[in-house]
Amino acid sequence: MVIIFLGLLVLLIVPLISAGFFDDFVKRFTGEERITGELTSNETSLNITIGNAAPTITFVEAISAQSPVEAGNRTITFNFTATDDDGGGNINVSTAEGRFQLSGEPTRLNLTCSDWATSGNDVNFTCTIDMTYFDKNDASWTINVTVRDNNQATGENSSTTFQYNVLTAMVMSPVSLGWPAVSLSGTNTGSNTDPITINNTGNDINLNINVTGLDLQGEETSSEHIFTENFTIENISEGCGAGATAMVNDSSINVTSLILQRGDNDLGNGQEEVFFCLKGVPQDISAQSYSSTALGSWTVIIN
Repeated sequence: MVIIFLGLLVLLIVPLISAGFFDDFVKRFTGEERITGELTSNETSLNITIGNAAPTITFVEAISAQSPVEAGNRTITFNFTATDDDGGGNINVSTAEGRFQLSGEPTRLNLTCSDWATSGNDVNFTCTIDMTYFDKNDASWTINVTVRDNNQATGENSSTTFQYNVLTAMVMSPVSLGWPAVSLSGTNTGSNTDPITINNTGNDINLNINVTGLDLQGEETSSEHIFTENFTIENISEGCGAGATAMVNDSSINVTSLILQRGDNDLGNGQEEVFFCLKGVPQDISAQSYSSTALGSWTVIIN
């Protein structure tokens, strides 16, 4: 009986060993290998996005109609308010900028508008911008303001416009003309102190230039004259060309070759030149000086 029992025991143990059961048991017991699913720690990554509210320009002060300053700048000051739902402290006040814009025209700007009050989510700014005397007369100059927050989000407003009025003005130089000595037989003698340069010191455009002349009277023999009709004017050197415009006494004569436009005088723009020519003199006058002192100066106008 003993022999039979041992035989059966051997038969039972051998299949278990061949199946690896014994090896698994040893590994689990010794810690040489852990079975999957029995870890005691691990790692996880996190990702959180914090939202940012971009600032908005909630108020831009209206600007009344403005007029140019002759040959200078018109300084315009206005206020605007920026709002940030993340709080006024989130607005980067150093980024506040203001611009006056009109299609086809140079932009007038201030890149350092100043803040003067913060209340809750609002920051109030003041901006000062210069307009030049030659900026275009128009009713649709746009007020553009921008500001950024500390996260570089931008608020912008271009909803407001204003009018820049027209200014008709001019300055000319020189204001007196002279001629070299002229003989009775002399012809086509140009002034030696012209041209008269006319600067458009406003922003009006397409301006005609008119000259009104008066006879020159003898300073010694007052009954003798050099007549206005003896002179011509034009935009070409000496004013003696075939296309020159003849003067008429006490009449406003348009210099047809000239049209005055607006522009920056310092750059040579917005300017025209007028040249004067003495075509000849009456043959019965005496040698003396003739001037406009008695009958009046000549007048140059733009319109």
